[in-house]
Amino acid sequence: MAILQSKSGGPGMSKYPGNNVPATPSMADTELLPLQASIVQPVPLSLAQRNASIDDRTGVVISLSQGPDSPPTTPTVGAGDGVQPERGIQVSKTRGVLVIVTLAGISFLNTMGSGILIAALPRIAREVMLPPALVLWPAAVFALSAGCLLLIFGAAADAIGAKPVWIVGSYLFVIFTIALGFAKTGLQVIMFRMLLGVAISMCLPTTVSLITNTFPKGPWRNVAFAMNGMGQPLGYAIGLVLGGIFTDTIGWRWAYYMMAIINFVLATVSIWSLPSVTPISNKKWTRRLTEDIDWLGAVIMSVALGLLLYVLATLTTSYKTIRQPQSIALLVVSLILLAAFPVWMDYQTKHGRPALIPNSLWRKASFTSICVSVFFCWASLNGIEYFTTLYFQEVQGLSALQSSIRFVPHIVMGICVNALTAYLISRVKVHTLAVVSALITMVAPPLMATVAVGENYWLAPFWAMFLSPVNPDILFTLSNLVISDAFPSDTQSLAGGVFSEVAQFGNSVGLAVTAAIAASVTEHSPVRDPKAALMEGYRAAFWTIFASTVTVLVTSFFGLRKGGYVGKKND
Repeated sequence: MAILQSKSGGPGMSKYPGNNVPATPSMADTELLPLQASIVQPVPLSLAQRNASIDDRTGVVISLSQGPDSPPTTPTVGAGDGVQPERGIQVSKTRGVLVIVTLAGISFLNTMGSGILIAALPRIAREVMLPPALVLWPAAVFALSAGCLLLIFGAAADAIGAKPVWIVGSYLFVIFTIALGFAKTGLQVIMFRMLLGVAISMCLPTTVSLITNTFPKGPWRNVAFAMNGMGQPLGYAIGLVLGGIFTDTIGWRWAYYMMAIINFVLATVSIWSLPSVTPISNKKWTRRLTEDIDWLGAVIMSVALGLLLYVLATLTTSYKTIRQPQSIALLVVSLILLAAFPVWMDYQTKHGRPALIPNSLWRKASFTSICVSVFFCWASLNGIEYFTTLYFQEVQGLSALQSSIRFVPHIVMGICVNALTAYLISRVKVHTLAVVSALITMVAPPLMATVAVGENYWLAPFWAMFLSPVNPDILFTLSNLVISDAFPSDTQSLAGGVFSEVAQFGNSVGLAVTAAIAASVTEHSPVRDPKAALMEGYRAAFWTIFASTVTVLVTSFFGLRKGGYVGKKND
């Protein structure tokens, strides 16, 4: 049975449970996170109130959420760097850690849900009587709904504030996770997974804004992005293991109930732990929503990608669906809208109106190269995880739990790479990090492409699992820093939406293409043994994934040669 996993980045993600949030300590007693040298020294609160702590270039006031008894913090105003005006806020180390844990929590939970689904999908399909033709849709609709709304929620959050959008999305994620656990029919499972995609599309873009607006450029911002990236492999691993254990014992539903409890704790803690980033304007928030956002551009891109993602999702069921008139029509409409998007961006720019993603951004080699690398990197990562899982379960006949245990090296390496990235990111050039990590990960697909049906785990699959997360996890932190730097400081949620959209799109395209290739090769295989025929299809998929990793290497080598350093404190 085919199993689907989407890792967005995507995007596509992770959670560390939080306890009670301590009261905000007084400014005299708390050690503050180091700020950039260019940050203006704090002024007395009375003076700040008289002069209004607003960055005139960005129109944004930054404050911390405080309890009723907490003393006020002293606002500071950051100096710009010519691309993205920096804004620093004084945050205690305790509060800074809570912010990182809270935001990484959603990264964790996003992939945890995918891991649970991978391990439990055969049992779920039997229990809710999901037709074979729809068995992949619980995962596909999650990617579809999230992919359609990432840019829209990112743009909206920049107008009304990232924190409220993040909190609403987090609580909706709790509600729909519980609902998924209570689902009794296949239609309910598909519907609640789709609504979970809507909820996560509110959290992923705003996470970037909350990180960049909480931490100035430097070690703390680097750690925040790295820990957010660490949440992905950690959440996926725990989801796989718990999904396997719960499915074979008390039932898969309890895995989702536990996930909802963790999410509820995070969402509640976030009310106090996350900073408030409030756009300040003479306009009411309703006018900001209608006048300061390129809604038509957001709709054009969202509809185009939504239609394309739908067509790609149908390909995972059968590659022959691409020949159907409906698929052809939707594909044509999607391509027309994608072609119309840059034309609309040019029109908006010439008339001095808001443009969702200005065409000028694509002329920056580092931005374009990072986006292309993320696309192919996430396509290859999702593919190798997907087909390696199928290899363990469908070819070697392992159980869900046995299969999930074999992913432990994948998770351990992912955690170690993210921790190391937080240290290296400001010390090693972008070009070096991207190219070296791409070379390492490029070894993994050929190992699985040449593996035998009854291969000893330690000879090839172990090393493929061990090496495959290196480039994606380094690229996660790199790309978030590069993309967030490319956007103005008051559109950081949109920047997060762009990254998540590119990663999600790469996931979907990679899975659809490799699944279609694998199915076609298996169907036309002259081999009579079913497992051997399956393996021929999987080998073709792994070689396709290898081509994707080569594309990442070439793009990184030529496109990031002048990338320099990212994540360094401004002097």
